[in-house]
This record gives sequence, structure tokens and C-alpha cells, in this order.
Amino acid sequence: MKKYLRLYLSPLQERLVVRIVAVLLAVALAWIIFAPRSGVLAYLQQRSKLHDLREKTVFLEKNNEKLEKEIDRLRDDPAYLEEVARREHGLLKKNEYIYDFSQQRKKDSK
Repeated sequence: MKKYLRLYLSPLQERLVVRIVAVLLAVALAWIIFAPRSGVLAYLQQRSKLHDLREKTVFLEKNNEKLEKEIDRLRDDPAYLEEVARREHGLLKKNEYIYDFSQQRKKDSK
């Protein structure tokens, strides 16, 4: 039978070992939490950024759908195309005139 060699430490040595282990554990825990690019805080920041990017992606996808519908409507609906041309570009039909009375009102008010 083998006899195991056992170390017996004095109470002072035991306290020193406990303190050393406690300090090492505290340093390890601090490293896990605050390590740059790999710590818990960095993980939480990255998770927040991911959440923001997902929200932005959803918004952009909805906006993209609206724009695709607008494009389809402009391609397929001549009445809507005419409405947009009139509203945004001020286009007129043949023999059609626009009378703008806003300048006269400005002169009258002076």
C-alpha cells in the first residue's frame, strides 16, 4: 500500500494560501468581466449593437417593400403616374394652364 504524503500547514500558512487563492479568483473574475473584446461588458455592448441593427434592418425592409410597391404602381398605373408627374414636376396636359394667384395676394397685402 502506498502512503500519500500530506502537507501540514501552520495556521499562518493556511491564511496566506487562502488569501492568495482569493486574490487570484478576484483577478480572474475581473478579467472575465472587463476583458477588452472578450469580456462580459464587451459581449453586452455587441448584443446591444446587434439588437439596434436588427431593428434598423426591419425598418429598411418595410421601407423597401413600400418603394417596390411604388415602383410597381408607377409602372402599371398610368393614372398614378400622371398624378405624380403633375404633383412633383408640375407637368400639364395640352391646352392646360395654371393660374397662380399667390403673388397677387402678396402684393395686395403690402
